[in-house]
Amino acid sequence: MLLPIRSKNPPESIPFATIILITINIVIYACTSNGWEIRPQVLDDWGLKGSSFDFLHMNSSMFLHGSIMHILGNMWFLYLFGFAVEGRLKSFKFVLLYFGAGYAGDLLHQAILGSAHPNVPSIGASGAIMGVLGAALWMFPHGKVTFFYWWRLVSAGTFDWPMWGVALMYLGLDLLEAMIFAGADGVGHLAHLGGAAGGFLICILCRPKRDDEVVSEAKATLAETKDLSTLSRMELANLHKTNPSDLAVLLNWMYKSLREPGGPKPECREAFLTSLPRLLQEQEIGPVATCLASLNMPCGTISARYLMDCAGRLEKANDNLSAVRMYEAILKDPNAPQADQESAMFRGALLSEAAFQRFDSAQVAYKELLRRWPMSPFADQARTRLAYVETRLTPTNPN
Repeated sequence: MLLPIRSKNPPESIPFATIILITINIVIYACTSNGWEIRPQVLDDWGLKGSSFDFLHMNSSMFLHGSIMHILGNMWFLYLFGFAVEGRLKSFKFVLLYFGAGYAGDLLHQAILGSAHPNVPSIGASGAIMGVLGAALWMFPHGKVTFFYWWRLVSAGTFDWPMWGVALMYLGLDLLEAMIFAGADGVGHLAHLGGAAGGFLICILCRPKRDDEVVSEAKATLAETKDLSTLSRMELANLHKTNPSDLAVLLNWMYKSLREPGGPKPECREAFLTSLPRLLQEQEIGPVATCLASLNMPCGTISARYLMDCAGRLEKANDNLSAVRMYEAILKDPNAPQADQESAMFRGALLSEAAFQRFDSAQVAYKELLRRWPMSPFADQARTRLAYVETRLTPTNPN
């Protein structure tokens, strides 16, 4: 026995459509069956037959399943392959592919067997799901799928197989059994083949990116370790190319590049700086700040606006020392806007006073702010804080 149990190809976006389709199929099965198998009247009324070959029945039959094993098997395959396919195509294109593949499977099945068996209904989402497998074959030919095998009581275990091998096995079996049984086994092998071909062609028309073997190996490693830091700089660079919106990959790519000979390549630096506003908002601030500090050489390389945003988030994270260093970098930048310099000096003085109890440093900073920008929005607060820190620096007279 061979059973696919895991796809090492994590989705690149939330697969809403796949989740909704699985839910709808399960609900409809619960409403149209006695628990173990479909009710005969529903099968006869809503299954697709040569005598009722129309758009309504093409759609209704796609959501009907004959037995509990039928629905469980189909939904498991839709989960395994649909998440990754929708993750790359996004929901709208995925839904078009899903239904287009289902229609293609119905057309091939009815074209060859419909006239010979006009009153035999066909049901199930298999054609559409095989279309999803066809799309996965195009986009992730080297993607790893984990299989569980069991041979009587002799041996059992798991092994990984590339997507092209998975598709070759299932499509090869469908082709062989379609020729041997010609529909007599009650399985829609032609619908499977038509759906796979339809999904493959529709996917090509959508022109998605394709993963090479390096990317697939990196995804498989990530699926096992759940840790981006285990990947090499080249693997992270390739993952970023396939999914530029994944900020965690981008951040780890920059972080690792800064620690390797030669530093970050221009494409890494450009991608990081382009995504910097989102990185500051959505990623853990510590690693982002570390990267910014390394890239801001010489001072002024990184916009003071981004350094201010980073310093503010560092303060909220109670990483006050790193925040002070960010403020110092802004003050060293001759091209930083005056408003940012005023804010950086005031915030740095506040941290020196409140976080580190360094009243002498705070005193110097407040005085410098008042000397350089006596009309600053922070001037009144600086005078108040200066008066306070001077009381902390003045020795108390015991008499």
